[in-house]
Amino acid sequence: MSNVDYKIKNISFKIRKIRELKGLTREVFCKELNENIEYWGLIERGEQAISLSKLIQVCETYNIPIEDVINLDFQDSSDTTKLKSDINQLISSCNVHQLEIIKKFISEIAITI
Repeated sequence: MSNVDYKIKNISFKIRKIRELKGLTREVFCKELNENIEYWGLIERGEQAISLSKLIQVCETYNIPIEDVINLDFQDSSDTTKLKSDINQLISSCNVHQLEIIKKFISEIAITI
């Protein structure tokens, strides 16, 4: 699978996750988009690429910043050493329950970023 194909599938999976996080069934989601449910299922499973116009429609209809769906690879020259250190300090002071919550939060949020 090419890098572009991987990115397209990832966009599809993010849209599905966002739909689920919003508590929308595929039927309700598709109705607002005037889209066929079976066809949309192909998109969500990454079996059919989403068009740019459809992606824009989804983002506009559901108030989703397009940057939350598309992640292009670019090199940020910022030094993250201090930020990582701060995060590590915070995490090291957490108990098991807090760490489980953080893990769940990161898992759910990371997919939408």
